[in-house]
Amino acid sequence: MGEYSEAFVAFDVAKKKHAVAIAEGGRTGEVRFVGEVENSPAAIERTIKEAGKEV
Repeated sequence: MGEYSEAFVAFDVAKKKHAVAIAEGGRTGEVRFVGEVENSPAAIERTIKEAGKEV
């Protein structure tokens, strides 16, 4: 069976741009600020796909 990892992706939404952060699972997990992403469906989808590859 494959190995699994847990992470949480958070979006702080605003009108023009969204701030994105990723937190690893568990109490000692690292929290990383990814950056800001444009408020458009394509940009948000691309960010989510990239976040999935990082974890």
